[in-house]
Amino acid sequence: MIHRPHRSLLRGTHVALAGIVLALAACGGIKPSQDRAQELTLYDFTSAMRWGDFNAAYDFVDPETKKDHPLTDLERERFKQVEVAGYEVVANVQGTDTIDRKIKLDLVNRNTQIPRTVTYHEHWRWDPTLKHWWLSSGLPDISPQN
Repeated sequence: MIHRPHRSLLRGTHVALAGIVLALAACGGIKPSQDRAQELTLYDFTSAMRWGDFNAAYDFVDPETKKDHPLTDLERERFKQVEVAGYEVVANVQGTDTIDRKIKLDLVNRNTQIPRTVTYHEHWRWDPTLKHWWLSSGLPDISPQN
């Protein structure tokens, strides 16, 4: 006869292990990996851009970039004048601590309803100290000549 553990004992062990994992996560014992941080950052940034929430998107911009190239009042006004009709990642190149993406941004002028497309480059960098991805290229230039 083969001895098999009682099913309730196995269930109890699984419940205990799940409880330990949840407790560690709640205490901060389990940290999101760089890949998970990347996934969440890019998802949230893409959502902000897709919904035309340029203020939220600006929060993803690298503080050094903001300091060196602050968003002007004119640029802020331009963002208010457009509706985002599409945001598409055309190319994606992944490095160890960088991401380079080519983006096609479809815009519609709120006043004239004239659509146009802006293609631009996003450069992301990983900050190992803060464990955070930053958009070091800044927000796209949506000036009329683009």
